[in-house]
Amino acid sequence: MKLRYFVSALVLCLGIAVSCDDKMPNLSSEVEFEKSFVSIDVNGGTTQAKFTAHGAWQIDEGSLGDWLTATPLSGSEGEATVTFSAEKTKATRTAEVKFLCNNKTQYLNLVQYAQKTDPVVITVAEALAAIKAIDKGDGQSYYLDGEYCVKGIVCKIVEISAQYGNATFYISDDGKFAADKALQIYRGSWLNGKPFTTGKEFALGDEMTVKGELMSYKGTPETVEKTASVVAYKKSLISVTPASFDVPKDETTVVAKVVYSGASIEFTSDASWLTVSSMNKVADTTLVSIVAAENTADARTGVITLKSASGKDASSVTVTINQAAGFAAFPLPYEESFLGTTGGWEIVNVIPVEGVESIWVNDAKYGMKATATAKVTSKAEIISPNIDLSGVSSAVLSFEHVQRFAANVNQELKLFVSKDNGENWEELLIPVYSPGNNWNFVGSGDISLKKFAGNLIQIKFQYNSNANAYATWEIKNLKVVEAEPVITTIAGIIDNTVAAESEFTAHLTDAVVSYVNGGSAFIEDATGGVQLYLSGHTFKAGMKINGKVTGKVKLYNGYAELTGLDASEATVTEGEAPAPKVMPLETLLDCYLRWQNCQVMLEEVTFETPLTTSNRNGKITQGMYSIAAYAQVKNTIEMSGTGNLICWPTRYNANLQVGVWSNDHFATK
Repeated sequence: MKLRYFVSALVLCLGIAVSCDDKMPNLSSEVEFEKSFVSIDVNGGTTQAKFTAHGAWQIDEGSLGDWLTATPLSGSEGEATVTFSAEKTKATRTAEVKFLCNNKTQYLNLVQYAQKTDPVVITVAEALAAIKAIDKGDGQSYYLDGEYCVKGIVCKIVEISAQYGNATFYISDDGKFAADKALQIYRGSWLNGKPFTTGKEFALGDEMTVKGELMSYKGTPETVEKTASVVAYKKSLISVTPASFDVPKDETTVVAKVVYSGASIEFTSDASWLTVSSMNKVADTTLVSIVAAENTADARTGVITLKSASGKDASSVTVTINQAAGFAAFPLPYEESFLGTTGGWEIVNVIPVEGVESIWVNDAKYGMKATATAKVTSKAEIISPNIDLSGVSSAVLSFEHVQRFAANVNQELKLFVSKDNGENWEELLIPVYSPGNNWNFVGSGDISLKKFAGNLIQIKFQYNSNANAYATWEIKNLKVVEAEPVITTIAGIIDNTVAAESEFTAHLTDAVVSYVNGGSAFIEDATGGVQLYLSGHTFKAGMKINGKVTGKVKLYNGYAELTGLDASEATVTEGEAPAPKVMPLETLLDCYLRWQNCQVMLEEVTFETPLTTSNRNGKITQGMYSIAAYAQVKNTIEMSGTGNLICWPTRYNANLQVGVWSNDHFATK
């Protein structure tokens, strides 16, 4: 069925007029209608269609039929209005009025309906086509008028909430889940609007007809929130859990649990590398062992279809196997949307949460999503396959993400990179996090991978929760490309620093000088801190830097250190020195890279090893946590006992240490 006929048929059945904001896709841009179709009342009368013509136009009178008249029938270039008239009718009738302009054709749908009737039942494919037709591709949301009945098979269940009485799930025509062939039923209700009460009303493979309003939510086809209700339902003769597996490149056997009520169970495979090795029945459950052969090529997906029949009735479900790529590494550019697939990334629950199967899950709409669901200690990671940086001198990582409910994003949501197959991981700062008060995705900013150039790398995102907070973190549209980063933060400077001294250009926002002592100055912004060392600078504590800066930077004792900074092209204003960031020692150690070279106050720490004129190497403790303390100036530091310490975290090679500069920075209790 052509789309224009399909939409007309839906309008006929719905008996509803479309608003001026909803436009049909033009078959020709020569005539642009204000409305995609218009209507006349059952009792007869007139209606008007307004449009813009990009040339002389005329109406094909034959398209009016024998019940419709139009005035005028032709006109010239520009804005125009045609008045349509019809007599009273006893039955609904439609016309597709053909407009001719510049040897091209455009159609206007017109309906005169007798009364509103029930929605026509359509397939998922037809629903997706109608939704796609109104979507302008600009990331905004668009709605179809009226209610629709869509018939399909449940292919993915996102959530069944007995608490709120609704469910979110996907239906497709063939029972297989694919992001471009499934319709999301968003927070729908059970039969004829009744709430979900047990959370177990339906399962994968069940056939259902859902009535509700349709929309494109920023490009995702779905039913409008809480408008959908199941109106017809047929229980599947077979169910399976889980419905999908992510497996490594090596030969792997997975086991699916199948329950069926038909006479038997049959299976078919759409991939030669995917076979069923055995089926063993235990009580009411059949354990189906599926073997994925070793993969030596690109990542691949295969589907096993399981079918059970009873008389004339038959039902089927599918098990999807996503297998990681078999070659050594992905070349650049590397892109992974995470929308409906893990892309071969490994999920590791380092510290799992009781009752939560996996902290990281994949979502077709939101990408990789992590949440602990409760304020408990947890840690979970997703780890990429190898990405090949061997042929580049510089590369940039970027992604879109959103977080909510984190108490400390740098402590709870982290990024790491390894160049030795996961033996060692180096943390990188994420320049931009979302504010945490909405669900709008933000760009991470350019994250430099220059220090890893020439190697095969892996990327790791680490999610952490604790007894005080648990966040939700969603990540999608990740890219690694060969490029030089655009540096807009101090975090960007730090991530881009390699061992040898190099020049950089950055555009900073509200970078402030926290402390100056002789030739050394500490500069920090909302993303990190850095030390400017013995460069003959003229900075003063409290100065704020906005705009373009250039400079030189190198790794010194394992951390980035500026050897020069030119802020002549930036706006530099004087002000009060900032107050230190107050935190316990545990927090500093948990997100050390973020607070390195920033002005920090550690509350109620104890000098286990005091600093004296003859000993510049001390040690502070707080409960079970400890760190080295180093006197940055000679012969003047005397610190002992317990108190609040203002310091600047640094490091000496692999050893973390806080630098202290003045006795005034320690207040004993």
